[in-house]
Amino acid sequence: MVFNFGWLLEGRLAGAGQIGGWEGDERLEDDLDLLAAQGVRAIVSLTANALPAGEVAARDMAYLHLPIQDMQSPSLGDIRAFVQFVDEAVEQGRPVMVHCSAGLGRTGTMLASYLVRMGSSAADALTQVRNLRPGSVETAAQERAVYEYAVHLGQLT
Repeated sequence: MVFNFGWLLEGRLAGAGQIGGWEGDERLEDDLDLLAAQGVRAIVSLTANALPAGEVAARDMAYLHLPIQDMQSPSLGDIRAFVQFVDEAVEQGRPVMVHCSAGLGRTGTMLASYLVRMGSSAADALTQVRNLRPGSVETAAQERAVYEYAVHLGQLT
């Protein structure tokens, strides 16, 4: 079972924790098969280690690796790359799952940023993500990254 998996936008964007277990990839194939069965067709990894490209490609999934240190916030460039990847994947009919270790800090930050991209205010996006994924966006710096992305898009905060 994929740790902390859940849809933010049903059939479009989901979040999760570590894929393949905490001790490496002993469950990777099972987790990827489960994600495919849930409709996931694209994965964004925010962990230091990338998933094995062959395992992801074998399931016809698109893949993006954006390594961000645990408890750190993504850069504006990271957020922009994530949003572009999600937009392109969804346009191609590929629902996306983004993951980090626990599926809260880095993942929650990216999920909230995508809601901002879709027109939500930063405050509303953070509230929505935290309601669906309690404990998400763990640090003040991660929260600030969502607000800075909103400013980047020209939203007043």
